Amino acid sequence: MASKKPNFKKANILANEILVASSTLVTFPVNTKSIVKEWSDIKILSFKCAHDYGVDIEAFGSEAAVLQSKNGRYMIFYNQDDYGPRIKFSILHEFGHYYLGHELKKYENDEKYGCLEVEANCFAAQILMPEQVLNELKDRGGVISVEFLVKSFGVSKEAAQKRIETMGKINYDWRSADESLFDETILFKYKSFIDSILPKESRNTWYEDDYEMQQERDSWQLDKRSRYTY
Repeated sequence: MASKKPNFKKANILANEILVASSTLVTFPVNTKSIVKEWSDIKILSFKCAHDYGVDIEAFGSEAAVLQSKNGRYMIFYNQDDYGPRIKFSILHEFGHYYLGHELKKYENDEKYGCLEVEANCFAAQILMPEQVLNELKDRGGVISVEFLVKSFGVSKEAAQKRIETMGKINYDWRSADESLFDETILFKYKSFIDSILPKESRNTWYEDDYEMQQERDSWQLDKRSRYTY
């Protein structure tokens, strides 16, 4: 029987895998289409191109974006009339369904479908606004507001507000070793971005040996196509 609760751990870990190993994602705001291209062979098309592939937009059931499969090929169609930040989140949300292995049609009329939607949102939010980066900025005295997230991470006000609300409910003392595994590597990789916003005089939270940290990141890149199972 399928679980009726979202698997936040799986969504976060797989998002962290991309944050660490991606060669196209090195700073923020995120180039969503580049990530999808790097980690899959999904074709990204606007709604206005749907008719060229024999796809009925009216049947999408979404005004933002949708993941479709045709002749064994996955495609993400997005609403070109949406504004940039919303398009980015919508594309990454649909990619999340693919990357997390969601069987959307199987649970289309089931309570489980809502859980899959939440997991895809969690996945997209973690890549666009990594919790490790936000917590480090907060520890440095930064104020993580809606305006700050919109300006620094290129997200919509709605996504920013939801991210703040969600992170406020997390007890980081209860995170598993698997979830914490990526923390130092992510902070190291995006150090330049973090410093550009709030420079830090002391480096006592970073590895003493930068070479050692770079080796760890490289090891993730060599295995970036791996998948976690739960």
